[in-house]
Amino acid sequence: MRATIVRTQAEPSFFTAPRVIAVCVASAVLLMGGIATGGWLLNRWSADPTEAPICYSPDQANYTPLDEAIPLRGAVGLRGDRSIDQRIEKTSPEKMDAAEAACKIGACGREGSLTYRSAIFWYLSGRLQHTRQLDRTYGQTGLRRAVEIYSEPFDERVEKGLRDRYRAGVFRFSDFPQYREAVTILVLKGGAALRPCRKADIARK
Repeated sequence: MRATIVRTQAEPSFFTAPRVIAVCVASAVLLMGGIATGGWLLNRWSADPTEAPICYSPDQANYTPLDEAIPLRGAVGLRGDRSIDQRIEKTSPEKMDAAEAACKIGACGREGSLTYRSAIFWYLSGRLQHTRQLDRTYGQTGLRRAVEIYSEPFDERVEKGLRDRYRAGVFRFSDFPQYREAVTILVLKGGAALRPCRKADIARK
């Protein structure tokens, strides 16, 4: 009597190398997403600071001011034809007027809030860039010049609007994640205290 040997094909294992790698990658993505979301929620719902920082944009504190002699008001800068006093405009008074009208104190819905925050973002984008340029080249005299340039009635109205809307609960500092330090300084101290972080500021921490 001859024995019959029956060979059955083994079922492939579910945990093949590609599947194990895919599961590990997916788990890592979920973990990082959870950490990022948790950090965002903690930042979003944590209490706003009651004291303003000494400077804005610590992530760009990569320089020491040159302390060069500053030109007279309206004069051409040392490295080009453009006057150092010329504002870097990334928004306009008309757009700011429209944004403030869309987000009035006591009547600022979601769309109005987004419009207002967008206008503030672009206003600060130009102002902070210009202030950093003046500080980088001219140091303290450059900062004083920035205060002079951005003390026009338009700037005073923007700053007052920020303070009034913040006190009315229209926004929080965390609503401006990229310019949180600058908004905090403007609201709690005013434009005269607005200056970028330098390398020395980070070294002190």
